[in-house]
Amino acid sequence: MTKLDTNALASDYPRTAWTQGDGKTVTVVAQEAGCGKASASVLEQSASVVKIELLETLPLDKQMCTMDIRFPPLKVQLNEPLGERTLVLTSRQEQK
Repeated sequence: MTKLDTNALASDYPRTAWTQGDGKTVTVVAQEAGCGKASASVLEQSASVVKIELLETLPLDKQMCTMDIRFPPLKVQLNEPLGERTLVLTSRQEQK
C-alpha cells in the first residue's frame, strides 16, 4: 500500500493496512485494551480518498479489566477496489 495517511492517529497507534483479493477488502490493524472492543467502518469513499475510522468502544460501567493492549486486524469492504486512492485512517474512543 503506497498511499497511507495516518496523520490523525496518536503517535503510538498501529499504522498497518493492506488489501486482499480484488482490492475491495481492506484490513487495518486497530488497537484495543482492557475491556475495550475495536471496530472499523468506512466513513468516505471518493475517487481519490477512502477514509476508515477505527473505534474503540469502552463500557460505561466501571468494571475490572485486564491491562493488556491488543492489536486486532479488522476488515472493511469497499464499493470499488482501493487502487491508487489514498487510505486515510482516523481513530476515536466512545463509551457505551
